[in-house]
Amino acid sequence: MDVEYERMDIECERKTSKGHPCSRKTGIFVLLGTVCMIIFMIMTSVILFHQQRAFSELESWMNVHSSNRTSVKPDLQITEVQVKNIETLMSNLASSLSSVSSKQEENQQKMEREQGLSHTEVKSLMNSLSSAVSVLTSKLNDAVQDDSQTEVKSLMNSLSSAVSALTAQLNDAVNKQDQKQTETERSLDSLKSSIQTDQQNKQRDLESLSSSLSVLKSSVSDLTSSVASLSSKQQTSEERVMNALKDLISNMSDKTADVPVTCKSGWISYKSSCFLFSSNSLNWTQARDYCKTQGALLLKIQDDDREWAFLNHHTIPTFYWVGLTDQTTGQWRWADDTPYTMNKE
Repeated sequence: MDVEYERMDIECERKTSKGHPCSRKTGIFVLLGTVCMIIFMIMTSVILFHQQRAFSELESWMNVHSSNRTSVKPDLQITEVQVKNIETLMSNLASSLSSVSSKQEENQQKMEREQGLSHTEVKSLMNSLSSAVSVLTSKLNDAVQDDSQTEVKSLMNSLSSAVSALTAQLNDAVNKQDQKQTETERSLDSLKSSIQTDQQNKQRDLESLSSSLSVLKSSVSDLTSSVASLSSKQQTSEERVMNALKDLISNMSDKTADVPVTCKSGWISYKSSCFLFSSNSLNWTQARDYCKTQGALLLKIQDDDREWAFLNHHTIPTFYWVGLTDQTTGQWRWADDTPYTMNKE
């Protein structure tokens, strides 16, 4: 190697003696290296732009699926409210039917009481007529025994007038009873027909409500099954999207790993990131706030064996905070608000 360097120096001296300096070739090499670096940076920026565009399209697709899921939930709540309203209407209908039946029974009992009163009036008239006839008969027998014809005739006349008066009263009572019975029968028939019509209408309404309720229940079950299938599909889609995002992030990290970065004083550069292993004794919240003031975040551990080896080399045996917390949502998330996925392998 030393012999070759000496030869190159000799050749360079010869060329300089001839008027062709070696610094020209060095400038050309530096210019070519600068052009290659610029081309590499341009290609890297174009690749990053395409990756960010694909990431934004995936986010918009996830937002559309989330809005579809949220739009299905109010429809399901509306159908449940309709089912509850129909059930209340059915209960009101059953209570109205029971009240109509009770009113019908009360009317029947009232008519039976009126009929019983009219029958008692006729019986009392018959009893009074029988007693009057028996009194007149006893007086007639007494008059026959006394052989008084005038008294017999007067008794016969009074008896006939009393019988005719009682007969007239009896006929009037019977006619009134017949009229009352006829009117009662008519009102009872009209009441029965109206009750039957009302019951038929209520029955038709009940049947229609039952059919509509069954239709609503079937639609609710179909809607529930569709929501469940949609949720499962969305979950599968979200898993695919997350896997695609992971692949995208890993590809981006691989492509940007060799891009040179300039870190602050005291920070350590690794791939395309800067790491600070601070010796300050802070709690987790203070450490997070300090990182934010530095324009950084607490450590997010990636699924990268080389990065893991780098971290172990700079941390062991000292303990440091990582950017994993469950303070905001109750679920474990990183400091950049990405969910934490446990590796079960």
